[in-house]
Amino acid sequence: MILATLGTHPQPMDRLVRELDRLIEVGVLQDEVIVQAAAFRYMPRFARAERIMPFTQLAGLINEADVVISHAGPATLAVIRGSGRVAIVVPRLVRYGEHVDEHQALYAKRLAMQPGYVIVEVMSQLAEAITRARGSQSAAPKADVSRAVAALNEIVEGLERH
Repeated sequence: MILATLGTHPQPMDRLVRELDRLIEVGVLQDEVIVQAAAFRYMPRFARAERIMPFTQLAGLINEADVVISHAGPATLAVIRGSGRVAIVVPRLVRYGEHVDEHQALYAKRLAMQPGYVIVEVMSQLAEAITRARGSQSAAPKADVSRAVAALNEIVEGLERH
């Protein structure tokens, strides 16, 4: 199963949904494809569309998927990385009306220098990215949540003293 998770952002990401549909239609993808997104302008004809779902359900799909495709949302990518999967990252871009600025493109450039991510800059790269990511385990270290919690506690304690 291939999961494309596009988060809760209200602007659709039609170019990715259309490309997944096209790859299914022409037989490049034989897998079940699930697209999770808050907004669709183009409703997929061949992939299964899902709107916003509970976190536990989404995390379960990420763990079940052979391949996970995501927008460049840091929280979603942390969950994918935590599952041990290689994340295919397709940043939302302003020129396609997918976001309000280019922060996802900048973040994706940063991720490209790290293990565990395959960055797709143009849709013609998607099929090859899926092939590369299929069955791969991420070489990226799992997130150390305890360090994040400790840092957050320090911030909160500092605020309480002031």
